[in-house]
Amino acid sequence: MTELKYTLEEKDLLAFNEYQFKDLPSIQKGLRRNQTIIPGIISAVALFYFFYYQDLFSAAYIALVGVAWGLLVPIYIRRNMLTQIKKQYTDEDRERLLGDYTMTIKPKHLVEQSPGGESTTPWSDVLRIEVTKNHAFIYLDADSALILPRKGVTSGNIAAFVNEMDERIDAVDLAED
Repeated sequence: MTELKYTLEEKDLLAFNEYQFKDLPSIQKGLRRNQTIIPGIISAVALFYFFYYQDLFSAAYIALVGVAWGLLVPIYIRRNMLTQIKKQYTDEDRERLLGDYTMTIKPKHLVEQSPGGESTTPWSDVLRIEVTKNHAFIYLDADSALILPRKGVTSGNIAAFVNEMDERIDAVDLAED
């Protein structure tokens, strides 16, 4: 039995939600539009001012607005999205979700002890594990997962834990085939 103890913070919860949204086509389209298309149009206007009116000052000012748009608007969009995500969680949700966790791998299931209580998940209910630079997400559903923050681990080895979970999930997949 491999055991992992960690502390889940609000930033980890936000990181999961941001990870979920980053691949949505609508989000990608909005970011692409605000990082390239709109600044490109603004830069074309700047070039027009420079070549047609020979007005270097106005052209530079317009180009600066285009660059600022391309750099700052995506940051604004991300912050706005995180603010909206924070509003979705009530104080009771935060109290239930955030805090110290203990996760144990057992032969037939995964046991999670959290501030909200203890839960067991059969291996057949675990869909996949996705590992990022700072987190590992254990998906139980298409849009819900158990979050393992690398920096929040207080006891245990997250790499060994994820490897053993991967083996258990593969064993269940092979048994179902």
